[in-house]
Amino acid sequence: MSFTQTLMPQYRDADADGLIGIRGSMRYFQDIHTWYFHSINKGNDVLPEAYGAGWIYTRFHVKLMQKMDYSGPVKLTSWMEPYRQPVLVNMNMTIEQGGKMMACGKIESCVFSLTRQRPLRLSAIEFPEDFAEDTDNDIPGFIGLEKNAEGMEERYQRTVRVSDLDKMGHMTNLRYIEMFQDAHGSQFWKTLNPTEMEISFLSQCREGETLSVRSKADGNTVHLAAVHADGTLASVAAFY
Repeated sequence: MSFTQTLMPQYRDADADGLIGIRGSMRYFQDIHTWYFHSINKGNDVLPEAYGAGWIYTRFHVKLMQKMDYSGPVKLTSWMEPYRQPVLVNMNMTIEQGGKMMACGKIESCVFSLTRQRPLRLSAIEFPEDFAEDTDNDIPGFIGLEKNAEGMEERYQRTVRVSDLDKMGHMTNLRYIEMFQDAHGSQFWKTLNPTEMEISFLSQCREGETLSVRSKADGNTVHLAAVHADGTLASVAAFY
């Protein structure tokens, strides 16, 4: 089954040009995912207390067809793809404005045990078995990112603060895209003008730790990585 929500565009989600692009679309994707699972009492508003678990995101893919303005509401739609193994699941997302597709993409996520610190099967939270929907669509699949920071240059260091944290106690996924965008100035992004983005979350970032934010340009693509102090990867991303 699919889930739809309509909302008015918010200026707080806009890019430097005043329009809503990839970053805002990722916010809307997380919003519709959150609302959907809250509507069936399987969201992070109840899972930590009821099951000692919560949803964590492992990948986002965003494809932007056109930036959104404030001429009218945006319609967000989400549905779960059929899955072969009940741990990692994909949610498809679309954003429409004025009857036109503005963005689409996917979220990969899993239910994570807060005590055992490992993924759980969906049955552990009594997730509905008939929830997935097999629907033909043109949403692009995940491209798959190289999980290394080879050849990347450090752009700056980023310390995780209390305002970055979510209910799970780690840096919320939405902060990563802002962290990566801050690796370059506005002119860089204006020239690159990316219309797609993929990001993978590889390990959690905790309050007080400092991350090395690195990047390298490869043609029309910029690859980015956030690296823990011990050299392990927190996240990798590509804008293109």
